[in-house]
Amino acid sequence: YIMTKTQKQRDKHIRLALTNACEAIKESVIGFDYLTHTIDLNNEANTLKVQCYFIDEVAREDAKPQLDELTQIILSQLAAIKLNAKPAHISFLAN
Repeated sequence: YIMTKTQKQRDKHIRLALTNACEAIKESVIGFDYLTHTIDLNNEANTLKVQCYFIDEVAREDAKPQLDELTQIILSQLAAIKLNAKPAHISFLAN
């Protein structure tokens, strides 16, 4: 699968938005490790999946009250680049 120049730009913007979200979350949540994503650039809104990883199950449990807030951080970063994601696209896991 060869990406067009436009798709490469889009991919870069998505990565940057998610990196910004990740950094913001790391500042506010102890035990947050990293996030990763998959997406089909031809069908963004339906194929985006963001997986957020905590260092362990304890950290994930401790962060439960903040998960809505974390979801909003991610969604607002994506909205800023006109990607209308939904909370269902985001999952929180433990390493």
